[in-house]
Amino acid sequence: MSRVVQLGAGAAVAHAALTMDARELTLFDSDDARAASLVAELSARFPDRIVKSGDDLRETLASVSGLIHATPTGMAKLPGLPLPAEYLYKELWVAEIVYFPVETELLKTARALGCKTVSGSGMAVCQAVDALRIFTGLEPDAERMFAHFQSLLEG
Repeated sequence: MSRVVQLGAGAAVAHAALTMDARELTLFDSDDARAASLVAELSARFPDRIVKSGDDLRETLASVSGLIHATPTGMAKLPGLPLPAEYLYKELWVAEIVYFPVETELLKTARALGCKTVSGSGMAVCQAVDALRIFTGLEPDAERMFAHFQSLLEG
C-alpha cells in the first residue's frame, strides 16, 4: 500500500489503512486539532509508520499511491467532490467510504480517469456484520451478506 492520503480524520479507517500496511499516511481534515490528535494517537500505536497531517493536498497527492475518502462529501445529502477533480490521476487508487449512494461523484470521476476504485459497499456490509454480531451474539456470514448486498445493487 505504501504512501496514502486520507481525507477526513476517521480513526477506524486510518487504523485499518495502517493495519493493511500503509507505510505512510497523511491526513487532511477541516479540523486541524482533530487531525493532530489522530496523528498523535496513530503514531503511538504504529511507531514503525509515518503518520502526519498534510497542508498541501495537491502536492501530497502527486506523490502517493492511494486516496481514501472518509468525509461526508458525496453522500446523498451532501453531493459533490471532496477535492478538485484535477488532483486525481490514473495511477492513483481511490477508496470511498461513503456508501449512500454507492456510486459517488468521486468514484465516477476517478473511474473516468482510469483510477482503480473501491466503493463504500464493504463499509456498509462490515458495519452490518458487526451490528448483527453485537445485537444477536451470532456470527454472521460476511461473504454471504456482501454477495446479497451486491445482488441488491445489481437488481
